[in-house]
Amino acid sequence: MFIDISGEVYRIVLKAESGAWIISYENPCSPYFVSEQDLKLYPRIEPPQEYLKYIDRQKNPTEGQRKRLELIAELMEDELYIMDKQIRNRKIKELAEREGSTVKRIQKLYFRQLAGRSLVEERKLPEKPETQEQKNFRWAIDTFYYSAKKMSLRSAYDMMLLSKYTDADGRLLETRPSWHCFRHYFYEGGYHAKSRNTIARNGLTDYQRNKRPLFGSAMSWRDKIGAYQMDATQADIHLVSRLDKSAVIGRPNIYMAVDTATQLIAGIYVGLDAGEQAVINCLANAAMDKVEFCGQYGIEITQEEWPNTGLPGEIITDKGKEFIGSRMEELAMKYGIEFESLPPFRPDGKSLVEKSFDLMQQKYKPALRGKGVIEADAQERWAVDYRSQAVLTLEDFTKVVIHCVLYLNSCRIIQNSQVGEATPTAAGLWNWYEDENKSMIIPVSREQLYQFGLPRKAATLSRKGISNNGLWYTGAQFKKLMEYKKVGDTIQIAYDPNNVSRVYLIEGMEYIPFELASYCKQYIGATQTEYQMEKDKHRANSKELERLDTEGRIKVLQSIQSIVGEAECIDKGKIDGTEIQQNRRRELA
Repeated sequence: MFIDISGEVYRIVLKAESGAWIISYENPCSPYFVSEQDLKLYPRIEPPQEYLKYIDRQKNPTEGQRKRLELIAELMEDELYIMDKQIRNRKIKELAEREGSTVKRIQKLYFRQLAGRSLVEERKLPEKPETQEQKNFRWAIDTFYYSAKKMSLRSAYDMMLLSKYTDADGRLLETRPSWHCFRHYFYEGGYHAKSRNTIARNGLTDYQRNKRPLFGSAMSWRDKIGAYQMDATQADIHLVSRLDKSAVIGRPNIYMAVDTATQLIAGIYVGLDAGEQAVINCLANAAMDKVEFCGQYGIEITQEEWPNTGLPGEIITDKGKEFIGSRMEELAMKYGIEFESLPPFRPDGKSLVEKSFDLMQQKYKPALRGKGVIEADAQERWAVDYRSQAVLTLEDFTKVVIHCVLYLNSCRIIQNSQVGEATPTAAGLWNWYEDENKSMIIPVSREQLYQFGLPRKAATLSRKGISNNGLWYTGAQFKKLMEYKKVGDTIQIAYDPNNVSRVYLIEGMEYIPFELASYCKQYIGATQTEYQMEKDKHRANSKELERLDTEGRIKVLQSIQSIVGEAECIDKGKIDGTEIQQNRRRELA
């Protein structure tokens, strides 16, 4: 049996209960042991053609082959020499002294026999020297055909004639090779099938993504659950507002976390947000109880249909800025999550999450055709304006996505699954790994997860409390906060758009709660939207009251001016204090 390890061929020479002893076929050397678990990761391959030819020749071995086999016959009789290096070396030394040979020669013959290679080196005929014409052919192929300019083979031939087979006046030489000879050299030498062909003409990225050989399985990349591949995409559908069904709000974003070992879609986020907050929301969904999550949308499921909770031990992403920001760094520090950043523009590196997007869209697009789904002809001149067909709200579409996820997790059969007796579904594999304690999942409390998943913003500190969007927050910790902060300082807070009753001051890894001040108590329990609507209403009322106040002030001024205008001014001469007192008594009388 032969296996492939990182592109090198190995032969299994001895099986054991816990694993197997293997030896390199291409470079025979001392065999070594691999465990049964590691052995499962390496793909089985067909025996090399050279090995099959050697087996066939063994039926009628040559004289030289027989002599060499006799030299190592005692080594081949006992499997102990494969497993124990010290005993093997002593035996080889004994044979070398007895047979008048060298230790190195016998060792080489033994390893070659274990690997299935011929013990007699075949003599290769010396290669014919390359002619000048062949050198010119190879130069033209390397220079013009293997080029980013993507010249055709005929153009490469023409450039060769221009460069090598013209005289000083530009006339073609009679000794020029024919197009047939050039083309024959190209295909006979296998230049059309070499990987360099694709790399030179289309670039290394295209070769690695679309043409390179594939070994093993994407699921065998990790042997424990808890390594999530994450990515985002725009859904191929337009949605409408839930407040006004005639208002199109565009295409939603879908963020997804897929477990590497099981293909389980562990977490999703469907919304209009994009960026770091959307990634946090996706991870928060991955960590929460899915029975509760689906219940929020009126979908009843069992724990077995979507079994995962907790944060991943490893996150595998590309170098998208939303996956490598400050929030993600904080997440890694707080919970000990490892990050593996793949090269950009290489979706094949996280193929499971990319394929999950594809499978999901294949599920809902046929069912929602004519309901806002974007077809392949969207950019064509005669195409329908798919925005005008939109009928689903964001909540409706989220329900659709949840049903697709439930199918992919608990119903879709994963072909060629080689994990014990587990049910060959993503959820079944997940449960098997959990039962075997093969998990990197990090448990996290509900409150911690809630706090970390909240959006953040900068707020201003004042003597009245923490100011956020026109509301004020205070608490038992406010006095302590003012001991090392001053009025006007900017601080970082986390807030819940669905409940303005509380904000959290972020101090390092700590979340300190602050409640609404007493003069804002009427907004307890309100959402951000409800508060904003009430604020707009109050602003409209304030404008009316301000108008009445302004009109009242103007009216007062007008009345005062009218009264003053009617008053008569008489010259009073010199005024004495005693006279004023007499006038006052007379006025009172």
